[in-house]
Amino acid sequence: MYHFDYHVELIALGFVFRGAWLTLEISIASLALGVCVGLPLGIARTHRSRVLGAFFDIYIEVFRNVPVLVQIVWFYYVLPIVLGVNLGAVTASILALGLNTSAFLAEVFRGGILGIPNGQHEASASLGFGTVQTMTYVIVPQMLRKMLAPLLNQFIVLIKESALVSYIGVLDIMHRGDMISTQFARPLEAYTAVAAAYWAICFITSRSAHWVEELFAIPE
Repeated sequence: MYHFDYHVELIALGFVFRGAWLTLEISIASLALGVCVGLPLGIARTHRSRVLGAFFDIYIEVFRNVPVLVQIVWFYYVLPIVLGVNLGAVTASILALGLNTSAFLAEVFRGGILGIPNGQHEASASLGFGTVQTMTYVIVPQMLRKMLAPLLNQFIVLIKESALVSYIGVLDIMHRGDMISTQFARPLEAYTAVAAAYWAICFITSRSAHWVEELFAIPE
């Protein structure tokens, strides 16, 4: 009968939680990349042109419909062959997760922009604002405040999806759990520690997200 080894569990918890910083770094960098690419993409999709619209549609459909693990592996193993440049595992992970996130955020941002009342555009035009000025100073700031909750939820999703980067050898929480499981032949203890680490990070992030939402909520 399998007996839970608390000594191994303590070792596993200490070793696994040391990978939390790398998990957070990858998740934060991926979210930043997703916003930097997804925001202009979402804005552009509200002003569709036939050629650019087709390109944006292909981009979004590819990244939304190909499994994240396949994208991570492709960026790590295939992209260096295409470009002739070796990418580190962490860099490939951030690129894959970030661009995948951008495809989802583009639709979130587009919906947020379309949700801003037309009166805001008309008021900006009456003040002499052009399209770029209206987007920069009026529409996007309001949209970002409304989209704060989806952004924070996407960050939590990224934290959990980042477990897939262990497949290419990134020494994150999941990979450290694999190492403990192999070294001690104690999978229950190892993956209990992994689950505890992800739960703790996501729980703290979720509680913080509620506080941030209340702080930046738009008054009724």
